[in-house]
Amino acid sequence: MKKFIPSLFCFFLILQSCSEDQSKTVNDFSIYDFKPLDLGQYEIPATILLPDETFNIGASTNVEVNHVEGDFKWEIGIGPNFKFRIDDWGDDSQILQAEKDKLKDLEFYNITFLKNTEKEIIYRRELKVSGIKKASNKVGVKHISYHIFYMKEINGIIYVFKNNDEGSSKTIVDLLEKSFETLKPKNQNS
Repeated sequence: MKKFIPSLFCFFLILQSCSEDQSKTVNDFSIYDFKPLDLGQYEIPATILLPDETFNIGASTNVEVNHVEGDFKWEIGIGPNFKFRIDDWGDDSQILQAEKDKLKDLEFYNITFLKNTEKEIIYRRELKVSGIKKASNKVGVKHISYHIFYMKEINGIIYVFKNNDEGSSKTIVDLLEKSFETLKPKNQNS
């Protein structure tokens, strides 16, 4: 009887874990839920971890990298939702401040900074709607998107990692940030 009770308990734990939804959110990820991408094969001496297909973001298992050899930009995507761009800015360490200044001067958008550090900004962009009202006197559809602009120096070169200009959902931006934080430069001497 003593052996039966622990065995029965283990059986119920296994049964419960099998019945739970297997999709993940940003907050419950672990490093094992991401897969490595060697950017060295695309002229960036670094590795990055990207979310795998277990995240419920519409990602596929195939990573697509668009880059012309010798060019200064890369486009990386996994499925239709998880996409980002990398730009080589050489030694321009002021590019992040220039982006912040540009955002302050946007005429048609309200910008709300959700994160503002020395290496990245995450912001919410909302289209300014003035003068457009429905018959019920309520403002029309809100146009809100989320954006990330992440700066990383890799072997003396400043790279900017960002989502597309149209923006993404908050969940995608959070996953992009987690991926960008995993960037690891490769040692040039190895």
